[in-house]
Amino acid sequence: MLFLFIMAIFALILSILRLSMVIQNGENLISPILLILVCAGLIIYSGINLPFWHNSKSNSTTNNTSTALVSKSSKDFSSAGTNAFPDGSDKQKNAAQSVKAHNILTSLQKNYNGTGTVTFVKGTKEYRVKPTNKDFVSSLKALIKTPANAKEANFDQVVTNFKKLSLSIKKNLGSGYSVSLMNPNKEDQPILTAKDGVITYNYFK
Repeated sequence: MLFLFIMAIFALILSILRLSMVIQNGENLISPILLILVCAGLIIYSGINLPFWHNSKSNSTTNNTSTALVSKSSKDFSSAGTNAFPDGSDKQKNAAQSVKAHNILTSLQKNYNGTGTVTFVKGTKEYRVKPTNKDFVSSLKALIKTPANAKEANFDQVVTNFKKLSLSIKKNLGSGYSVSLMNPNKEDQPILTAKDGVITYNYFK
């Protein structure tokens, strides 16, 4: 249930990205709005059913490391239009790109509020998610200590959602940007990195 909750958060971020693109393109808003509502429902459902709330204990890694993650969802994945300064100078276009990258950073920070912090490394074009929630950190440390449990804990679904998140970032910013889930034991090293919709590093593989 912990990873269903995490997956629902990723899905919500992707849905907000899609809504932003739909608004920019002037398309029908019904489908992305419905998807956001479904994701929000999954977050509420999985959050309520986390073992944390029922004070239950289990020998499985997932239940032992379960957490009541709180994610404040952003209503809009803000980003500058892809055609910002279409006839401007390189300096203007670079400025527009920086604005888009910053707006995505702000949105990610809102979505991960209560779960972790998000920073952007301009030099490497990398968004870094640093887990800070005590239970989430404990869950990841347990998986790192026993990598064989990653499959049982359904970490593959987290991988899939990171790929989708990375692909959405690519659609908004272009190629070359990556997103990483950082290692709670070594904060300068990732346990998962996705770039342009492709997993480039997975600690558990």
